[in-house]
Order: sequence, then structure tokens, then C-alpha cells
Amino acid sequence: MNYKKYIKTLIVYIVLFYTYPSIAGESSGMPQMVIPDFVPQLVWLFIIFPLLYLSMKYVALPRISEIIANRNLKIVNNFDKAEEIKNKIDAANKEHQIAIQETNKQIKSLVNEISQKNIEEAEKKLHECQNNINKIIDEEKIKLENEIKSFNKNIEKISNDAVGEIIEKIYFIKPDKTKVKFAINKFVESYDND
Repeated sequence: MNYKKYIKTLIVYIVLFYTYPSIAGESSGMPQMVIPDFVPQLVWLFIIFPLLYLSMKYVALPRISEIIANRNLKIVNNFDKAEEIKNKIDAANKEHQIAIQETNKQIKSLVNEISQKNIEEAEKKLHECQNNINKIIDEEKIKLENEIKSFNKNIEKISNDAVGEIIEKIYFIKPDKTKVKFAINKFVESYDND
């Protein structure tokens, strides 16, 4: 019912406005507001608006909504991938830290082991060196004592010979070797006692 009333009033307005061209000629406003031009504007409005509405509803808006949905899906997937990559990086960092700590522990144990071995080897070598030095010192002492003994023996003989030659040169007499030896021994004993 309302529909019929609506159509009737529309027809009345169209007829009224269309039949009074003098009103349209007097107005000096916007051309869209000229009453006799309303009918063609309304016709084109009823033709173009549904076409635009239907093209927007069934063509443009579904594509736009599909693009937005795909974009949102891509963003969500990117966030998921980023979260997954972040988790992998965190796991790799943890593994890396654990590996570094284990490597540091191994290095410390190796350093301690090597230093312990070096200390033991150094102590062994030091002990060997001390033994070698003591051996060499003992050998040198023995050599020195033997040389001192041989020197003492030789010095006695040399001194006996020298004293005999000195006496012979001074007095032109060859002295008795046993007397010279006795006198030298007496002098050496007195020298050792002092």
C-alpha cells in the first residue's frame, strides 16, 4: 500500500514540476536544482545507482575483502613464522651457550691436566738436574782431591828437587836427598800446624 502511495506522490511531483517551466527559468541557482531537469536526473539516478551498487557489492567489495583477508592471513602467517624463527634462534642460542660452557669446561680441565703434567715433568727434570749436578759435583770433588793429592806428591818431589838444585848452585855441593826431604817434611808439618 505504501508503495502505491509513494508512486502516486512521485508522479504528482513530476507532473507539477515538469509543467511549470516558468519557475525553472526564473531561478538563477545551481543547474542541478532546476525543477524541470529533475526527471532526467532521477531517471539516470535510478539507472546508474543500482549499477554502481551492484558492481560494488558483487565485484569490487568482494575483491577488496578478499585482498584484506589474504593480507590478514599473510600477516598472521608472517607472525607465526617470525615466532617460530625466534624460537629456533633462542634454541640455537641456548645450544650455543651450552656448547660454549662445555668447551670452556673442557679447556679448563685440559689446561689443569696440562699444567699438572708440566709441573710433574718439571719436578722430574729438576730432580734429574739436581741428581746430575750432585753427581758432577761429586766427580769433580774426587778429581780435585786426586789432583790435590797428586799435586802434593808432585810438589814434594818438585820442592825436593828445587831445594837440592838451589843448594847445589849456592854451595856447589850435591846435597843428600834424604836430609833435604826430611827438612822439607818438617817445614810442611810446621806450616800445616799453623
